[in-house]
Amino acid sequence: MTMSNPNAHAVAVRPASYGHGTILASAADEARKSTQGRRMIRERVMALGKDSIYNLTGLVRTFPLQPQDLQPLENQFTYYTHFLGRAEELALHYMGANPHTCSAVLCNRVSAAMLAIMLGTLKPGDRVLSLVAQGRSHPSVQQAAEVMGATFQEVQGLAALERAMHAGAWRMLAITPLTPSMYHLPAADVATAIDMAKAAHQVVFVDDAHMMSRSVFYDEPVAFGLGDIDVAVWSLDKHVPGPRGAAIVGRHDLMQAIMAQVFQFGLEAQSGHYVAMLRGMEAFDPEPIRQAGELACALFQRLSAKFGTRLYQGGPGVSFSADDFSEVVYERAGTRQTVLVPAEIAITGCFLLLQHHGAITIPITGYPGAAQTFRLMMHPDGGRFGLDRLEQAIDDTFKRTAALLQQPAAVQALLLGED
Repeated sequence: MTMSNPNAHAVAVRPASYGHGTILASAADEARKSTQGRRMIRERVMALGKDSIYNLTGLVRTFPLQPQDLQPLENQFTYYTHFLGRAEELALHYMGANPHTCSAVLCNRVSAAMLAIMLGTLKPGDRVLSLVAQGRSHPSVQQAAEVMGATFQEVQGLAALERAMHAGAWRMLAITPLTPSMYHLPAADVATAIDMAKAAHQVVFVDDAHMMSRSVFYDEPVAFGLGDIDVAVWSLDKHVPGPRGAAIVGRHDLMQAIMAQVFQFGLEAQSGHYVAMLRGMEAFDPEPIRQAGELACALFQRLSAKFGTRLYQGGPGVSFSADDFSEVVYERAGTRQTVLVPAEIAITGCFLLLQHHGAITIPITGYPGAAQTFRLMMHPDGGRFGLDRLEQAIDDTFKRTAALLQQPAAVQALLLGED
């Protein structure tokens, strides 16, 4: 790629992929790992009951249909009659968009929404610049842009963004205010980035999948309150009592093309899914997020004295990056000798936390591309688990992970199941 700035690669680069290793060596292995995680959940619930598991993912993923919804869902015509447009109207409201200038569409998941946005907005050869605070954006943002034939580069922080803006012309600025690993870009920085992009006549896309946890925990505006953005996506299962799904909201002119892609490729929410998302939005209450945030801050204070800067506050939760989790494990094991990469070590910790304490984190059930962090969100079950018990479970998990550091066969059986 030709750039006017010879140092451009120092400020805008393709984000590093989440680390693959010797056990989790491919997306196929990640998918197998997710199947194994779900199997472990099922076996634990069948043996010990549903109260034996604790959801520390921040993802509720309910399907809140009401009994009175079933008759209107009898067929597509009664569905249109009773529900047409209602979820879109709520999505516009929650995301702070002007219904006179913006439209909405409901998709079956966030990755589907990403695909529709990039297919409807970009042309082959376009250049997309992505801004995050730290870490990386969700892989689906990059993957969707590259499916369209666009090039994708990413920077961390405003200083790097400003340098990259002078490195050539960009079609789109994609901003992730709260990344999958829960690295937070403050709203003031987001607003500055939006102004920079608008001055350069770029399309501004905000991946606000974690909008509700971000806006409530950090007391920030919802998506369209962040600035003059063109299109945004919001996840309806992240700290929201709905099913897996996403709302795309954007300017009318952009949404015509985006919605065409949604319906052409079957990315839209189907009738029951649509109604469940509607009910999830109707039932949204910020108070559980505030309570989870209080628990997360208390847990962060407890653990900071022990782990220092290796621990970070990730919204209403606490997190260790894969690298930092591994550093603690190396210290506990008294060695760095292992064939496991940091991502595999952190995911091993997540599986041990489930196996011995019943706590479920993102890597247990996440699809390929899920953040490979040891991330403990306090919603919905942090309070039920209890901070004393959680602190002890974290220590026990580090000890058990250290004991497996040089046992790759045991780690493979834990993460992938028996052949």
